[in-house]
Amino acid sequence: MAAYAFSTVSSTTGTYSTTYKSSRVSVMSSELDLAPHLSRVDLWSWLEDDEEKVTKIERTKRLVKEFCHGGDGDIGALVERWLSEVGVGWVRDLSDDPSAGTSSLLRTQPQRNSLTEKWIRALTLLEGHFAKGEQDAPALVQLARFVEAAVLKMLPFVDALLLASADPDAATDTAADATNGAQAPSERELQTLLDVRDAVFSTSEGIQLVFKSCDCDSLVEMEAQRSSVEVLSLLSAKKQRLDEVVWNTMEEVRTSILNNDDDNEWGIQTRQGSPDICKVTRSLVTYIKCLTVDYWRVNSIVRTAAKLGNYVPPHNKTDPVYTLMVDTVSSLQVRLAKRSESFPDHSLRFLFLINNTQFIWQQLHSLYRIKYHVATLTPKIEDYIQKYLQVSWEPVLSCLHNDTPRCFRTNSALPKFDSEFQKIYTAQKLWKVPDPKLRTRLREAIVEKVVSGLTSYLEDNNVTNPGVTPQEREEMLMELFEG
Repeated sequence: MAAYAFSTVSSTTGTYSTTYKSSRVSVMSSELDLAPHLSRVDLWSWLEDDEEKVTKIERTKRLVKEFCHGGDGDIGALVERWLSEVGVGWVRDLSDDPSAGTSSLLRTQPQRNSLTEKWIRALTLLEGHFAKGEQDAPALVQLARFVEAAVLKMLPFVDALLLASADPDAATDTAADATNGAQAPSERELQTLLDVRDAVFSTSEGIQLVFKSCDCDSLVEMEAQRSSVEVLSLLSAKKQRLDEVVWNTMEEVRTSILNNDDDNEWGIQTRQGSPDICKVTRSLVTYIKCLTVDYWRVNSIVRTAAKLGNYVPPHNKTDPVYTLMVDTVSSLQVRLAKRSESFPDHSLRFLFLINNTQFIWQQLHSLYRIKYHVATLTPKIEDYIQKYLQVSWEPVLSCLHNDTPRCFRTNSALPKFDSEFQKIYTAQKLWKVPDPKLRTRLREAIVEKVVSGLTSYLEDNNVTNPGVTPQEREEMLMELFEG
């Protein structure tokens, strides 16, 4: 399993730990698909329509012009006004002490989600001012001063968000959320942190693009360039901090799922157990799919973690995300095999392994980056099927095997065969194989083994009235595993 570490981050208010409490992390719900959240955030989609985008950008332009016409006016008052107009006036409460937000504004995950969306919208407007406007040199100077002041007001939100995310009490949602199938706190936190990280990165890119194309041929323009450099430095520091915390959260989600010993998560909630696909498998498959949806963004974060020594890829150090995915699949296989040993019935044990390994293959075999590794699961599935047939149905067929010469046999083997067949059939009829193709494959394999063996016995012993015909046995077997 990959090594990982939780680190300590310094903020303007001191040093705080971004270590997440493992008790706050629970297995991802099987209904969840994080892929849309892990894909690259289209920052402009935060604004509802084109008209709203244009309107809000024009408002920003108007405010900046007002500031310019006022000469050495109060830029602080201008920024305060702008923050209120774009719906993030509350960041003022965080400017002096980011930790203040953890006790009120960012106390719960729904609050963090809502305020994060508003914050990203506001930051997007700053980026949009660069992307959509045609700025001459004087306008860029004005804009640089405005952006520097606005970013200084907005960035404490990142510190406050990290503090709130690291607070186990602040991360706890209501029981109603959990009952309604809401995502576990760390999953939501990961989505929120990734969205904020993307907004910071995109804004930084937009500022760089504009000011790198500006020729600093006057002292005023050089001052604007200096302001942009300071803003970029601040944004870069926040991005690095977010990368670190995102990586820590990614690893905690992964390791907490793998190390979960709750029998309910592994399908062993009853004494007999269930062969169905367990929550742990579904969760880790979702996790891996998330890594592949936006490979390049996640790749940047994982590479940084590897460079800093927070992640040590066991192999293929040139592609740490690939290694992380392969390592996750391999670790899951080991854990499934280990947990299957808890099943008292060996037939159930192998059916559990068949279902879960098939699900992993089914969900991941089309993913380009790991399809060759996932292909190695195919022979493993076949091996599990053969072992299942051996422990379940070989004892049934063994009832027909008799080394005693036919002339010395006094009893037919069919009653014993019928008894053993009925016992296994009754026990397994309601076992669940959710994948229709796999269900058909297993049924046909059982029919091939059992019915063909019975047919051979009847022919070899000239039995013309077996009671239950091979065709009727086949019809019964084709009803197995409906759940």
